[in-house]
Amino acid sequence: MSEAVIIGSGLGGLLTGTILSRAGYHVTVLEKAARPGGALQSFTREGLRFETGFHSVAGLEEGGPLECIFRPLGLMELPWERVMETDEIVVHGVSHRLSDLTFPPGNTIRLSSPTGDVTTEEYSHVMEPFLEGSWRLPSGDLIVKALVAQINGTVRTGCEVTAIEPGRVQCKDGSTYEGIIIADIHPRLAFSLFKGHVRPAYLHRLQALEDGPGIFTVYCKLRPETLPYRPWSTFYEGTLMCHYGNPDAKGFARSVDLLTFCDEKEPDRTALAAHLIHRIPGLQEAIDKYWTSTPATWERYTGTPGGSAYGIRKKAPSCYVHPRTPVPGFYLTGQNCGLHGVLGVAETALTTCREILGEECLNQIMQR
Repeated sequence: MSEAVIIGSGLGGLLTGTILSRAGYHVTVLEKAARPGGALQSFTREGLRFETGFHSVAGLEEGGPLECIFRPLGLMELPWERVMETDEIVVHGVSHRLSDLTFPPGNTIRLSSPTGDVTTEEYSHVMEPFLEGSWRLPSGDLIVKALVAQINGTVRTGCEVTAIEPGRVQCKDGSTYEGIIIADIHPRLAFSLFKGHVRPAYLHRLQALEDGPGIFTVYCKLRPETLPYRPWSTFYEGTLMCHYGNPDAKGFARSVDLLTFCDEKEPDRTALAAHLIHRIPGLQEAIDKYWTSTPATWERYTGTPGGSAYGIRKKAPSCYVHPRTPVPGFYLTGQNCGLHGVLGVAETALTTCREILGEECLNQIMQR
């Protein structure tokens, strides 16, 4: 049986591990954190569940781009809730539905893109699917559990990789694993761990690629029955994203997440949180308590240099990092090899598996 070692248990790593398992590989996933899932994880504060990065997805309509990936892997059996209202954007104080707007390639009205100007590919694969609506789950942890259950092998948490060699990885606890290696971490971080010769030109290119900004998040606990729950996400002026947590029995929001791009690793948390809260009508009066996270938090959490939430900026096709590296048997996966978000990472996982398995084998697996 062929062996595969995956470094990192974000969505890209778990999807890649699931597909390789179906191809007959024995898979070992190594995760330095206490739990698998990366940005799909949720956490609780005072009985409320907050999502670290997963809020809603698009493309799950029948025949949609994400549905075609999730259905063969059994992920459409999860309790998805379709949000009948499409995502909302507020431009100069006026609220719009995305379905009422047009977004020609290159237009940046919906979001100040974290990866640079909105490219045609980003528009087609990240923005456009939301025009068909969006879907939510009670928690992104459900995706993690469903994928971990399908992996033929082991998902080790609390296991930090300290060195990578061709065909072999070494962990902080002294354990070693052999097989083909797939890194679901930032490419620069992966090659900082690599012990062996790599073409200098390749490493120079990785170093020259610019990362997008980090994210500053305010996790708000609301006082009971103060704000009506809204199942869709709202984007204010392209710089502030507002997501509502699961509602109470009467249809009121129990929590709200506010996210904005942030270039400082550790900004003034109190001042920035107050600024963001003030921008949402009625929110300040509704908040009981809030917590914050910064790009520095994200860096500790994911290991991504500088705490970049979306990884390498995709300003041009030349900014993409191919899943196949110059080192035989060493591959990459995740948002740095493609577009960000659940759909972008899922498509990249297919690309990584296609490089390892070949087109015919991958097609057989995804057509089951």
